[in-house]
Amino acid sequence: MSAAKRKREVQVNFRVSPEELALIEQKMSQLGTVNREAYLRKMALDGYVVKLDLPELKELVSLMRYSSNNL
Repeated sequence: MSAAKRKREVQVNFRVSPEELALIEQKMSQLGTVNREAYLRKMALDGYVVKLDLPELKELVSLMRYSSNNL
């Protein structure tokens, strides 16, 4: 069985200092993301990442899931 062809087949590597890595990880934690690859790709392509904090929407989705599980 052959492996599925990757959508992103070109690999890009670069080096950072320990201080730069700490800064990247700090900014990732501020956004609440743990996927470094996705974060760096988004920053390289768009230059910014937007994170919406909508606690009301999260609560609404949670209640909808809870009610649909009880059907």
